[in-house]
Amino acid sequence: MTTKVSTRKTFLLKMWEDYPRAWKFLINFGILLKYKTLNINKIPNRIVLPSSNILYVNSEENRGRALLISDGMTQKRLTQFWCNAVEVMRPDLTIDVGVNYGECIFSTIYPKHTKIYGVEANRNLLPYIKKSKEAHPNKSQITIFNIFAADKDGEEKSFYVDKHWSGTSSASYVPAHNMVEKVQVKSITIDSVIKENVIDKTILFKVDVEGYEAFVLKGMKGLFEKSASMLGFIEFNSEYIEKTGIGINDFMAFLTNYFTIYIYNKNDRIVKASHSKYEDLQNMFGSNYIHTDLILATDEKLIDSLGLTVE
Repeated sequence: MTTKVSTRKTFLLKMWEDYPRAWKFLINFGILLKYKTLNINKIPNRIVLPSSNILYVNSEENRGRALLISDGMTQKRLTQFWCNAVEVMRPDLTIDVGVNYGECIFSTIYPKHTKIYGVEANRNLLPYIKKSKEAHPNKSQITIFNIFAADKDGEEKSFYVDKHWSGTSSASYVPAHNMVEKVQVKSITIDSVIKENVIDKTILFKVDVEGYEAFVLKGMKGLFEKSASMLGFIEFNSEYIEKTGIGINDFMAFLTNYFTIYIYNKNDRIVKASHSKYEDLQNMFGSNYIHTDLILATDEKLIDSLGLTVE
């Protein structure tokens, strides 16, 4: 049995990894429809987001082009959650792990007291991230780290930069196509990066690192334990998580130790996880493979304050 969520996302992932030429054709077709040209000199490298903030992208790279086609809204679920959470929660810190081009971190205007941290391992994206930062109204509050976030400091890791689709660069697996650059990086925990005292602070975070989420979150335990409250949004891809060697039930048990978990179900509605076993998720989605998003909250009142409808 499959669902529209598992089927749709599986199809897209297979397209990206197994049929890069077909995917590139579709992207180019979208660019042609929107801009009436494929001349790279006539295709813009900046997007005006709904917030009026500017997002810079590489207009020659497929994910950059996808952002151009969609006006910077390829992850509407995440963007809507993030903008709403910043406005309502008014967090002391925000942490975006897996910035990519920055459609999340640069999507909104932040309160003047908020410290904003972005973490991106792919050095090829830094020029665009830096330009977007300089154009952002809160630029003095934003710090960008070009680091590989993990659960331990100082380990040598292989990071695979996907030159076909930057959004699938990862340490958890190697894409099926051959447009990959392998680089060696040193790992570091988010706890080591965030030096400030977070006692009595509220933190909003997002982690989207293609299956490596468990390692990143384990490297944030100090923040979980010391802060007043935390609200997070993470990608959950069971296939990618399993490729890292992490047991999904172990990962779910780790999350429930710190958070109440909310899941976007097959109808794109939010459900509070009453159980932490992977089998329960498989039954919910009617699929062995699950690709969705989770909301993590240390305090259920955070969810109530956002006005989210939870089934």
